[in-house]
Amino acid sequence: MPAENYQPTPDPDQGPVEALRLPSLPQRIPILERISAESIGDPLVGSYRKRAQFTFLCGAEPAEMGGHDGQLEVVGRCLEWFVFDYDIPELDTTPAHYWLQCHADDLTDDQLADAQTCLDFVLGLFEITQIIPGKSFVARDLLRPSLRYHVFEELITNEIQPRQLLLGRLFPYRSAYVLSGMAGIMDAHATGQIKSLINVGKLKPDVVLPTLDGVELENLFGRSVHDLADITDLKIIHHRLRRYLEILPHCPLTFTDLRRLLVAADDPLELAADLTRQFNIFCRHEMDLLFTLVSTAWNLSHNQ
Repeated sequence: MPAENYQPTPDPDQGPVEALRLPSLPQRIPILERISAESIGDPLVGSYRKRAQFTFLCGAEPAEMGGHDGQLEVVGRCLEWFVFDYDIPELDTTPAHYWLQCHADDLTDDQLADAQTCLDFVLGLFEITQIIPGKSFVARDLLRPSLRYHVFEELITNEIQPRQLLLGRLFPYRSAYVLSGMAGIMDAHATGQIKSLINVGKLKPDVVLPTLDGVELENLFGRSVHDLADITDLKIIHHRLRRYLEILPHCPLTFTDLRRLLVAADDPLELAADLTRQFNIFCRHEMDLLFTLVSTAWNLSHNQ
C-alpha cells in the first residue's frame, strides 16, 4: 500500500494531527498476555524478532522513533505486529497462531475458546463514540463503515473523548471486544481527516484492507521507508546497513563486502533483488526496507 498517498495533512485552521499520550494503557485479558509473552519464546520464532524490530523501525533505534519517554511504546507496537501479523517462513503462520497450535491441548475449554476467538481480531481505524466512563465505549469502523464494536475497557474510558480516533486491534472476547495493549488515540481532527480522505477517494478501504497490518497502520501516519530516500548522509545509511547485516543469522556478507557490491553495481534494484534472495527475505516490509536502504546508499555513493 502506498502509504504516502494517505498521510493526513495538518490543517492550520484546525491544529496539528498528533497522538495523544494517555497516562494509562488498556488492560488485556490473561490469554492475550500469555500469547504475547510466550509465543516469542520458541527458538524458531525468536530468531526473527530482531529482524522484525529492525524492519518495523526502518533501521532506527527505538528512542529515535519514540523519544526517551515513548520508546517502550514503540517497541510494544512492534512486538504486537510481530506476534499477531508476522508470518514465520518455516511455519507459514504467525507466532500467535503457532503458539495456539502448540498449546491447544494444554488449555482449558474456556481458554481455548477465548484464544481462538481473540485471534480473529479486527485491526484498523475507529471513531470513538458512546463512552460510558469506567466501563465501555463503541468503536465505529472507518474502513468497514457498516460495522460497530462494543469495547469493554475500564481505564481509558475515563480519559478518551467522543470523535477521537483509535488506531489498533480489537479482540473479540465473550460478548464484547477488548483493546490491544498498544492502542493509540489521536484527536478528533484526525478522525475528520480520515473521513475526508475516504470521502474524496484518496484513502480507499478496499485497497487498504487486504494488506493492512501493524506496519501499514504506522505508515498511514508517517512511519514509512520512503523517508529514508531523503537522507543525504551516507554514514547514516551505512550504519543502518551494518546493523542489518549484524542481525541476520549466518549472513553470507560482511559490511565491507556489501560496500564493494554497492560501488560495483550498475543497478541498485538488481543488487537489492539479489540480496533479498541471499538473505531469504519473505517479509514484504523487510524487502521494501532493504530495497530502499540499498538504493539510497547506491545513489549517495555514486553521486559523491
